[in-house]
Amino acid sequence: MRRDVAMAGLGFWLLVSALLALLGGRARANAPGLPPAGSVAASAAAPAPVPGALPTSGQFQGQVVFSDVLIAPAAQFPSPAAMTDALKRLKRTTVEGAGGFWRLHMVAFLDPAPRNGAFQLRATDVTDPKDPREVRLFDVDGTPGDHELAVSDLVVTEVMGFTRGHRYEIAVIPRRDDQPAGKGDVYAKGVITLM
Repeated sequence: MRRDVAMAGLGFWLLVSALLALLGGRARANAPGLPPAGSVAASAAAPAPVPGALPTSGQFQGQVVFSDVLIAPAAQFPSPAAMTDALKRLKRTTVEGAGGFWRLHMVAFLDPAPRNGAFQLRATDVTDPKDPREVRLFDVDGTPGDHELAVSDLVVTEVMGFTRGHRYEIAVIPRRDDQPAGKGDVYAKGVITLM
């Protein structure tokens, strides 16, 4: 009987220590200065690239790169080449949704560098290229003079006017109240299909 109680006590303490080890590991994974769990990032010990610099050879200049997973900020990569390689792996042309909801993660490589950080994402249904239809505008903020605009967790829904199986061009433009009259600069754009 005593042996059974001792074994139960030992089992309990092993379970508690395993739980504490798990919680400690999770706390380290979400510690300040480290990328959030589930994001793609480079080594924290690596030097950060120059802020505002475009990836190697400006390969994505003027484009919006879409993904179905969170993309780490440029500062988390050891070099522009490492960021370019990661974006090539993460880049998607379609994003799966559920129940009429789609979650988008994107990085826009702005060209030219904006004067201010007030933008809109203009979503246009381009499924029928002869009849493009603007669906929605989203206000987003960035950093003036920076070539990179990261947008995480942009949720679009059927209620907003988005439709499964349709293709959407997402263009980064200045906020309409910040645009000179008659001017409609497009800093970057890309096309994504909602599945």
